[in-house]
Amino acid sequence: MTENEIEGLAGAMKRTLGLDQTKRVAMIQMLELMEEWLPDYIFTVQEDDAMPGMDGYTGLEHYEICLSNSTYLALHEGNPEARHTAAHELGHLLLHSQAPTAYARRSEYDRHVDPEWQADYFADAFLMPRAGVRTCVTAEEVAERYSVPLERAEQRFDEVTKIQGELF
Repeated sequence: MTENEIEGLAGAMKRTLGLDQTKRVAMIQMLELMEEWLPDYIFTVQEDDAMPGMDGYTGLEHYEICLSNSTYLALHEGNPEARHTAAHELGHLLLHSQAPTAYARRSEYDRHVDPEWQADYFADAFLMPRAGVRTCVTAEEVAERYSVPLERAEQRFDEVTKIQGELF
């Protein structure tokens, strides 16, 4: 999927849920209340030792998002990394739950077919919408406004301001 396709899906998701396109998304409520519009959805939390080395995962066969207990607790505290993890898993659920599972080794890397890149890009677009990022003066302001990791905010800010510069 292209950046614009993923941006469109993130925006459509926010519109469908009646969320403000430029405000911070309450990710914990998103995950816990999503079953209201996706009846087969399951949200679970597992002890960290049951998920060694993982912050979360998405079960694509059953519309399931699972977070480690430490990620879930951090999400309740508004931790930027936990917010990104939750949005990343939501991206997998929305982008890949209907896709057939197949794996292939490519001779050249193409991020547009990389499900991890796609889920990261969805998380960025969902948490930091272009319209809101355009009103920020610095990446630090983006990170603060949307409670996201500074590294992700810097990347998103650079991308959005580059696109804006190309348009004008």
